[in-house]
Amino acid sequence: MEFGWGSTGKEIVDLFKDRVAGKTFLITGPTPGGIGAESAKSLATADPKHLILAGRTLSKIQPLIDDLSSTHPNVKVSFVQLDLANLKSVREAAESVKVALAGDKIDVVILNAAVMACPYALTADGVESQFATNHLGHFLFGNLLLKDGLVGSRVVVVSSLASQRKADFLMPALKDLTYDHGKTYDPIAAYSVSKACNVLYAKRLAKMLAPKRISTFSLNPGSILTNLQGYITEDMRNQAMEVFRKENPGVTLPERKSLQQGCATQLRAALDPSLDGHSGAYLDDCQVKETTEHKDAEAYMDEVWTLSEKLVGEKFVF
Repeated sequence: MEFGWGSTGKEIVDLFKDRVAGKTFLITGPTPGGIGAESAKSLATADPKHLILAGRTLSKIQPLIDDLSSTHPNVKVSFVQLDLANLKSVREAAESVKVALAGDKIDVVILNAAVMACPYALTADGVESQFATNHLGHFLFGNLLLKDGLVGSRVVVVSSLASQRKADFLMPALKDLTYDHGKTYDPIAAYSVSKACNVLYAKRLAKMLAPKRISTFSLNPGSILTNLQGYITEDMRNQAMEVFRKENPGVTLPERKSLQQGCATQLRAALDPSLDGHSGAYLDDCQVKETTEHKDAEAYMDEVWTLSEKLVGEKFVF
């Protein structure tokens, strides 16, 4: 099969159904109408053992749970309450995962949840909300699962095209993640910072987990119209692309994908055995993609890791 922009999640799952049947998957942010939910529905068609859905509120995820239970009654579905913007909730969620697993392991973790371009706000832990939700919460959650030996095969971190921006534009924000208490806050730029950190987290994890034969990947799912863009107007999108083009003249406004196309890249990252030798890679349109921007950002990889450990109050060595 040729993988590309038009590949769908169901095509990927059908091709690698032997990597799904009898396996356990955890997905964060599986809200109906988003690519996390679409990934869960696609995986369910190949008879996984267990789908663990981690989200902020049960009421939002319940329609997906009901759908999966109705269409695939043999698949065990569990809900874990997870508020990525609250470090206490993240720690509690990691403990709840242990209970849901009942001695089992997660084969693949898909760190999918995100917020995008929201108004300036600090979390209860004093961290800018996009950095907290998109990167820091996932950093702590993923690392706690790994620390307890609960992950067997892969960690997939859903990033964005927004990560492909010049490091010397994005990474100075690490020195002051309050953005001078909101005075210098740009919602699109802050989103880009969080998504660049997703890529660096996956790259650093790949090195640390190599002896355990656990692969990690980050990816751009593409442009999909979901509730993630609730704060984005068309003018904001166009203005952001104008700024983006000044840093990266070759970039073009991405064509919209369907939900099925949108979940395909993360499912290839989760399932394709041919990617085992590419741990740490970034995927775009279902293909491994190397970018100058990500290569340059690697100079900040250790700084992002150390800062993240400081903010969560725990060091991680696997």
